[in-house]
Amino acid sequence: MAAKRRIGGLKARTMDVLWRRARSGNGKWLAAAIVVSGLRLLVRISRRKREVVFSGELAPGEELAIRHTTRSYGEDNSSADQM
Repeated sequence: MAAKRRIGGLKARTMDVLWRRARSGNGKWLAAAIVVSGLRLLVRISRRKREVVFSGELAPGEELAIRHTTRSYGEDNSSADQM
């Protein structure tokens, strides 16, 4: 966990330095800052969104079973609808 925080801090400091140099008037640093920021935005946008499939409250004594099955390529969702 601490290593993850250090990497996050390093990324933030790197971006700060990159944009500081870009604002100083150097066109190459500005281009680099724009490209890196664009790539970070693209990665953020393209992340897989989690989908809530079921939401409900369980009463005392009820249980919920969660199963994960693999699907072969080209299989339709009709079998999932029958569960």
